[in-house]
Amino acid sequence: MKKYLRTVCGRIAADVKEYGMAVVVVFVYTIITNLVFHAFCPVVIVSGFPCPGCGITRATVCLLTGRWQQAWQLNPVIFAIALAAVWFCVNRYLLGRKTAGIKWMIAAVFVLLFGVYVVRMYMYFPDRTPYVYTQDNMLARMLPFYQQMLYKTGIL
Repeated sequence: MKKYLRTVCGRIAADVKEYGMAVVVVFVYTIITNLVFHAFCPVVIVSGFPCPGCGITRATVCLLTGRWQQAWQLNPVIFAIALAAVWFCVNRYLLGRKTAGIKWMIAAVFVLLFGVYVVRMYMYFPDRTPYVYTQDNMLARMLPFYQQMLYKTGIL
């Protein structure tokens, strides 16, 4: 059992060593963008419109704290992401297998994200979180006519 735990920890440590800097960069980006823009998503920051991944962070917190219905309401794709993450971790770390199928899983998650986005933007935009328009965005700050154009075209 000790040898198995050392092997698993060794696999995790190897990934941390290889990808640790990327995690640090994402962490720093998250802190800076939340402090400056009060948002994480570059699409929201620039355009004010929600992106296909909007709600995933909050849905993850809800999923991890047992609020599954709220997670579903924020972004139902979180369940597919969670299953893919569990599959990846079990295969890569516990079983020591190569995870060649993860690329197809990631592609499927992106297709699901886009599909859910299109349907929910049609059904809920701009009245239901997280499918809302953020008025304090960079385009609105830089281009005075940006929001007027959105209202005149009926987007908002």
